[in-house]
Amino acid sequence: MSDINTVLLYKHDGEIWSPEEPMIQNRGFLFGDGLFETMVFIHGKIRFSQDHEARLLEGLKQLGIEKDNLSSIQEIESCLQQYYCENSVLRVRWNVFREGRGKYTPIQNTTQENLQIQKMQKAPIIKKSAYLSENINIPRSPWSHCKTLSALTYVMANRERQQKGMDEVILLNTEGIVSEAGSSNIFWKKDGVYYTPSLRSSCIAGVGRKNVISHLKSSGENIVEGEFLPIDLLSAEKVMTTNVTGISYVGEIEGRKFDTNLDLRLESVFEALKV
Repeated sequence: MSDINTVLLYKHDGEIWSPEEPMIQNRGFLFGDGLFETMVFIHGKIRFSQDHEARLLEGLKQLGIEKDNLSSIQEIESCLQQYYCENSVLRVRWNVFREGRGKYTPIQNTTQENLQIQKMQKAPIIKKSAYLSENINIPRSPWSHCKTLSALTYVMANRERQQKGMDEVILLNTEGIVSEAGSSNIFWKKDGVYYTPSLRSSCIAGVGRKNVISHLKSSGENIVEGEFLPIDLLSAEKVMTTNVTGISYVGEIEGRKFDTNLDLRLESVFEALKV
C-alpha cells in the first residue's frame, strides 16, 4: 500500500466489514451528519484506543445519534488484524454517520460506519512558517469540541494556508481567542510553564492533546488550560502542534521566531509511533 492509496472498508449487516460499498443513504456525505476518529494502528493495536472510543461516544451523544449498533474499538482492531499484518503501521479514519433518509430532519438515529485506511505518516518535526488567520474563525457551539464530518472550516483554512505558501495556520474563535491549528491542537511554553487553549476556546478535544496534558500533569509539570489572546501565544519561547501522529515544532509566526529543539518530555508520549 503506497502513501497515497486509501483502502475503504464498509460495515454491513451481521457485523461484517467488506470493501463492497453498501447501497445506503449517506447522510455523512449529504449533510456532514456524523463524526470521525483519526487513529494510528501500530503493533496490531489502535494507539490511545480508549480515548478515541470515549471521544466518539461523547460526539454521538452531542449529535443525538444512537450508539447501540456501533462497533467497539476491539471490533475495529480485529477487522484491521484480519486485513493487515501485525507490523503494519496505519492511519485509520473511522467514519460514523447517522443512518437513513430524510433531508435536514433525520427520520432515524442509528449509525452507519466505514473505515479509510492509509499508510501512517508521522507529523513533520518542524513547521517553519505559520500565521494567524484573519479571515477564518472557529464558531462556538455545543459540539465544537467534537470531530464532526462538517469540516469545511478546516478545509478553507488549509486552502488559505496553501495559497499563502505557509506550513501552518493558527485559528482564533469568533471571540478572538486562540483556538487551534489547521489540523492539530496547539501548545506553547514560556518560563517553564506549558499553555494550551481550553475547550471553551472552541478547539477540538484532541486525543493527542489529552494525552500530552495527562503526561505533563503526571510528571509534575505546570500546564495551564485557558482562553488566550494572540499576544500570549506570540510571547512564547516554544510553540508546538499536536495530533495523534505526533508533535511538530513551529519555527516562526508572523516574524516571531521560536525554539524548535525537541521537547523530549512530550516526545515520550508518542515514542511508540516511531516508524
